[in-house]
This record gives sequence, structure tokens and C-alpha cells, in this order.
Amino acid sequence: MPKRTTSRSSRNATGERESALSLTLRGIFWAAVIALVLIAVSPTDLPEMNWSHWAWWRGEARGEQSLALLPTSTGEPSLRVGVISGHWKNDSGATCPDGLKEVDVNHAIALRVEAGLREAGYQVDLLQEKDPRLEGYQAAALISIHADVCDPNPDFTGFKTSPARGAEDAAQLQNSLLLKACIDARYGEITGLPYHPTSVSRHMTEYYAFDTIAPTTPAVIIETGFLGMDRNLLVNHPDVVAKGIVAGVLCYLRNEPVTTPTPSPPPVQTSTPNP
Repeated sequence: MPKRTTSRSSRNATGERESALSLTLRGIFWAAVIALVLIAVSPTDLPEMNWSHWAWWRGEARGEQSLALLPTSTGEPSLRVGVISGHWKNDSGATCPDGLKEVDVNHAIALRVEAGLREAGYQVDLLQEKDPRLEGYQAAALISIHADVCDPNPDFTGFKTSPARGAEDAAQLQNSLLLKACIDARYGEITGLPYHPTSVSRHMTEYYAFDTIAPTTPAVIIETGFLGMDRNLLVNHPDVVAKGIVAGVLCYLRNEPVTTPTPSPPPVQTSTPNP
């Protein structure tokens, strides 16, 4: 009897070892099969799992109220804006008898415009006059900053703008006119300067950069004021000037409404002029 018991125990141990070995071999076999399938199948061929359905099922199983999961907003990429600092690294521009140079006035304003637009979340390129990057330049908007002559004539006060002509793309003219309308409205409101239409020159309407940039880029050149009669504003308050330009550009980029002011009628003469 003791020998028989020992034999039975040996057979049982041998069977358990064989079962364990069999299970191990089966596991290795199926693991190899699954690995081959995963290697052969492209990830794009696998069905997309809708985890929201599983989350809903788990919530229902627990008697909880299901929640709709909204996609996380990634935000739009910031738009690019070009700012030309008039005459910068090219020439002095208008020069006053006391040595004040337009290029310096323009640059002080342009730096503040750049900072203001960056603070608003836009990519900004500060460009010099005749900047090589202007060739085919693409942006959501381009503004070129200048100032006018030092003449002390009391009639020479105010600002003016001129849009890109849209010679190759009619949409450029349309968008440039919208940009101009925004700048005219916001700049006039913030600086208090009147619009001076009679001093818009061919240098503005035929500004070289309009023919250099990409025909899809809306663009405007602005004469921020006269270095003679508007000197105090331009030289001593460049922050105000820049604020007006930034507000105008943002008005366009944000598609804000603009009311175009009605031109004032000429003053009524109260006396007969001398012959």
C-alpha cells in the first residue's frame, strides 16, 4: 500500500507539471498570434473606440447622470501684422530746422505700436523702410507709419491715410479700405486730430510697398500728423499716437463696426470778402 500511494502521488505531480507546461505553451502560442496580427494590421485599420459610450454605460450602470464631454478648444493661431517704421534704416525723412527728424519720430511710435499689438496677442514684424522682407510679404494687415512736414502753417494740422490699390487683387483694395476706415475712426477719436484730406500725396497713393507686398495683404500708410503744428502730440505723446494706430488695426482685425463720419460742410461766410 505505501508503494501504491507513492506511485499515485508521482503520477499526480507529473500531470500537474504537464498541465502547467501546456498552459504556458498555449499562452506563448496565442501571444505570438496576437503579436503577428498587430504587426500585420495598420493602426488606421483598427476600429476607433468611442470612449464616451463606455463612460455613459458605466454611469448608467451605477445609476449616475451621463455628461456630454465637449472638445477642448485649442485656440486659433495668432495673426501676423506688419509695421513699417517710416524711413527707418533708409533715410531721415522730413527734417525740421531745429534738427528734429521724421525717422526718429516714426520709430518711437512704431515701437509702441509693435508692443501694443503683441500685447493684444498678435505676431508683429517691425519692418524698416525698403525692408527685404516686404517682397511678397503676407500678413493679416500692414501699416506704414510716417509724419508730415515741419511747416508752421496753421492749416497744416491733422492726419491722413491711403490704402493699397489692389492692382492685382480687388479684395486687397476692399480690405485695405476697411482697414483705412478703422484707422481713420479710431485714430481720430483717440488723438483728437482732424483728417486732412487735401494733403494726401502721390507718395502715399503710390507708396512703393503696395506693389511689393503680396497682393492679398491689406495695407495702409498713415501720416500721423505734421511735425510743425502737431509736434507736441507726435514728439511728447507717442503713446497716444500709437494707441490710436493700434486701436485702428485691432478694429479691422476684430471686425468691429465703424461709423464713417459725414464730412463737415464748409463754413458759412458772415462777411463779404474784400474785392
